[in-house]
Amino acid sequence: MVHLKNKYGSDGKDTLLQEVLNSVGIGIVFLDSNQSIKLVNMETLNIFGYKQEEIENNNIKLLFHSTDHKKLKTYLSASSNRHNNTLEPRVELNGIHKDKSIFPVELTISINTHNENCINTLILRDITKSKQVEEELKYQAYFDQLTEIPNRTLFIDRAETALNQAKRANEGLGIIFIDLDEFKEINDSLGHDGGDIMLKIISQRLINSARKSDTVSRRGGDEFTILMPRLNHIEDAAKLAERILESNKEPIKIKEELVYPKTSIGISVFPKDGDSIDILIQNADKAMYQAKGSGKNQYAIFQSKN
Repeated sequence: MVHLKNKYGSDGKDTLLQEVLNSVGIGIVFLDSNQSIKLVNMETLNIFGYKQEEIENNNIKLLFHSTDHKKLKTYLSASSNRHNNTLEPRVELNGIHKDKSIFPVELTISINTHNENCINTLILRDITKSKQVEEELKYQAYFDQLTEIPNRTLFIDRAETALNQAKRANEGLGIIFIDLDEFKEINDSLGHDGGDIMLKIISQRLINSARKSDTVSRRGGDEFTILMPRLNHIEDAAKLAERILESNKEPIKIKEELVYPKTSIGISVFPKDGDSIDILIQNADKAMYQAKGSGKNQYAIFQSKN
């Protein structure tokens, strides 16, 4: 048990206060009006990595990044204008471990007075793990688990943003729809793990062929899409398709076999081929089927029948 010195209670109550504070699984810090640390519990010491004698009577800025300490001062000032026992909404700040590493902290502030002393109570929780889980869930929501490139959801999100920008700036925008030819045969002959190898390598080739500003995504199965924002000329989209076809002249080694990938590619362009992402994708898909119907392993630019 950490020995806590209670400046605000009788000696008879100190032991009980120590036991209560040390039994809870969250950090608790009591500050005086000068933001000096007067009382901490065991969890606070565990969170920040200090011993009690290293932390007691130090300013609270010891535990927070300088920028976040300024925010904390603002929150403390705002809390002092509230009624006693009123909790500030939870806030997130960057704490600093004893080893100087930075980590996220969730913080709630309460202001109380006792014997004319102002007591600032900070309730702290290390949210490193919850932040990691949040990031992992976000990643899973927006990236394809096999190829680790953007998935359909992230593609649509970026495409809608790019289309709005194109409309405001009177710019072009391209959608490239790609389908692997004879992919089922590869899965049947080399197994699904062999097909997975193919998809991973193809996704990387698409990234290498595209511009840095483009978004390459796996739509699902053996289908990919590429967003080309700020497209000045349709020829730029055609050149990208040609680079993709050229990259596939290099065979892929799967289970000691050399496989030459083939892709059918369709191109649609805003504003000529549609004024919404859904329509542009549909028309790029139609162009892809034109390419597939004309012999596969080639590209086609969408042509309206009107």
